[in-house]
Amino acid sequence: MGKRIIVTGGAGFIGSNLCDYLIANNHEVVCIDSFDDYYAPNIKRQNLTRALTKPGFILLESDIKDIDFISGKLKGNFDAIIHLAAKAGVRYSLTHPVGYEESNVAGTKNILELAVEKKIKQFVFASSSSIYGNAPAPFNEDYNDLHPISPYAQTKLFSEKTGKEFSEKYDINFISLRFFSVYGPRLRPDLVMNKIAGSIYKNEKLKIFGDGSTSRDYTYVDDIISGIIKAINYKESKFETFNLGNGNPIKLTDIISLFEQETGKKVNIEFVDSIKGESDITWADNSKAKKMIGFEPQTDIRKGINNYLEWYKSKL
Repeated sequence: MGKRIIVTGGAGFIGSNLCDYLIANNHEVVCIDSFDDYYAPNIKRQNLTRALTKPGFILLESDIKDIDFISGKLKGNFDAIIHLAAKAGVRYSLTHPVGYEESNVAGTKNILELAVEKKIKQFVFASSSSIYGNAPAPFNEDYNDLHPISPYAQTKLFSEKTGKEFSEKYDINFISLRFFSVYGPRLRPDLVMNKIAGSIYKNEKLKIFGDGSTSRDYTYVDDIISGIIKAINYKESKFETFNLGNGNPIKLTDIISLFEQETGKKVNIEFVDSIKGESDITWADNSKAKKMIGFEPQTDIRKGINNYLEWYKSKL
């Protein structure tokens, strides 16, 4: 018997892939999305093309700030909320910080209050590796001296604290998943792999901030979805944080080399000054997630890039 699940931000990159997975596995999904203009709303509408043809899928077009409207539309009982909706972008938050607290912190509190009202006990929250800032790598969930270095990261850490308060006060299982550099089909246009592909296939110049030595723990979207599904079923504690990463940081210059090897084409690079507020490295210590929820990433970087490129070329 499938579950009834609410997915906020369900039209985005991760959310739409998750909705497709849930529907394919006989769950009912209510997708809440505002189709904001951080990037072109029509891209997010295309993301839902398949889901909208399925009987177990309902799209509720609304901003999570409008919680009374959402509450009135939700009928019956639900097994879980997967809260992905957020104002995105570490780099963008550094130059345009306005609105991040309202969307991400107040928005998360709204969805938590909805969970209390609707008596939904399982709450899975999309956090971010960016909350670690320049903590010692590999990043471990037990490291508590966290100093996020961007407004986006700050809102994610504060949302985790709000979730902990709600879990203690209202008997909710709040599971925070710290995502590490997710990539794959339907990737957001502003993320680096899309820009690398754009340089290869559209002859666009790729701006690299710094010397390209920054390393990221690139994690394929299917592995992230696997972790989310495991978190839906985790009920051993009221509040928990898990890293969801591949556990294998790779330099940006090496990612570019992989794209060039896989396509046989050169990337047109322009080096510019680095940006303060971005970590030099992200690196997930996955041992806790492996032990407690059985998280085991399956997709190596070369396979993941190939899958992503197949999708990218299909959109040209």
